[in-house]
Amino acid sequence: MGMHMPQSSKTRPKTRSKGEGKSLSDYLDQIRGNPAEFQTVTRTVNPMDFDVTAVLKHLDNRGEYPTVQFDNPLNMHGEPSEFPIVANLWATRERCAEAVGLPRSKAGSELGSLFSRYVDRKIKPVVVGSDRAPVHANVLQGEKADMWMLPAVHHFEMDLGGVLTMGLVAHPPGEDFYNVTFVKTFPESGHRGGLTIHSTHMSRITRLWANRGERFPVINVLGHHPAFWLGTLNTTPWGDNEYATAGAFLQEPVRLAPSVTWGKDFLVPADAEIIIEGEIAPGNRTIVDPFGEISGQYQPQQLAPVMEVTAITYRDGALFQDVFSGHREHMLMASVPREGTIYNHVQQKVGNVIAVHLPYSGCGRFTAYISIKNSFEGHAKQVALQAIAHVHNLHVVVVVDEDIDVFNEEQVLWAANTYVDPDRDIDLIKNVRAPSDPRGIGSSRVIFDATRPTHIPFPTRLRVPPNAMARVKLEEWLDQPGKGK
Repeated sequence: MGMHMPQSSKTRPKTRSKGEGKSLSDYLDQIRGNPAEFQTVTRTVNPMDFDVTAVLKHLDNRGEYPTVQFDNPLNMHGEPSEFPIVANLWATRERCAEAVGLPRSKAGSELGSLFSRYVDRKIKPVVVGSDRAPVHANVLQGEKADMWMLPAVHHFEMDLGGVLTMGLVAHPPGEDFYNVTFVKTFPESGHRGGLTIHSTHMSRITRLWANRGERFPVINVLGHHPAFWLGTLNTTPWGDNEYATAGAFLQEPVRLAPSVTWGKDFLVPADAEIIIEGEIAPGNRTIVDPFGEISGQYQPQQLAPVMEVTAITYRDGALFQDVFSGHREHMLMASVPREGTIYNHVQQKVGNVIAVHLPYSGCGRFTAYISIKNSFEGHAKQVALQAIAHVHNLHVVVVVDEDIDVFNEEQVLWAANTYVDPDRDIDLIKNVRAPSDPRGIGSSRVIFDATRPTHIPFPTRLRVPPNAMARVKLEEWLDQPGKGK
């Protein structure tokens, strides 16, 4: 596959100077040199001919999930691009933990718990001048603002084409809070592209501007420190300034700068890698999709809003960030933040929640495992109903006791197969909402109360006494190789 470690053939971006905020390169510097976490491809790759996703899929098939930097990609014109591609960044929980300051050993329930605390701990962003914004080191406007200069990735064989998979930022008319959501941008030409928008809040913003019949500003942010993104992927209420939420996850204020196109009327992340500034005109639609989505299936073709490019800015040594759609990175980047917000919501409404996990088997979106300290008859069902009400695309919720590790799917399935009376403990909730994912399954939801029955005498789960487990340490009891008979 032409993989090499770890030195890039291009000049690596410098580490941050005094006064700059955290950047993508700052995090990558933490994992360079560890082949399990970071790999490079120095040979020329054509992202539009599936070279990038073929490498990532081979790694996935081997059960390996490093971040991969492709140093010498071609752009959409088929010419050498100056922007290396970084992909698969969020493909392990350990990297998600490390990005927000947790030890890798705390990547299980502790990670969701941290997110549940951070999501309410806002850090107000700070505004700096363009001269202090690395993303404004290079500014392209007019005909020079060409999206096709970017190494957009064509992911899967039936996709419409190359796509930009990172974040879109907008604010509602007359409001000063910013929403950041992951949106697919399909560059039809260098100067316009269709936007596939799934987010409830971003869709609402688009409708509010359309009702006024006004063009409105948006930006594509094509790279930032992973903690910035993890802070924007939570299920937060309308009106939440996601620049402030991202600051909590970065553990420092997000630095913002006036945009090139709209000045102080629209603030952009100063420490981003690449930013596309553009406007959406009311009523202007184009074809987007199909695209290989989170479910591992294609999202069908549809008409969607169009972004008309006004400027492209980028830092010196900028990296182009991409998401390996429909695989672990895509699942984890939003499932971990959602675990935290589900925990917060259900804990507030019902209480006694121990942990929340959105497993790979449910694509990190459609299934939730929740452990609780079961306090009263019907507790588990109330917990499940609150989770479904809070996250609209949950289709299945399994609630288990606190002694079941929700991050161990074998334990969860054991509880479901041992404790569940199908007639009593499985509920079908119909007509919750219209379908919102590419599977087109419908609007029903399923709840499993997989807690140990308390309404009848029921066998107790076996265990070795905890004091014996604590007393017997394997490294002291097992003979080392060569020392036994």
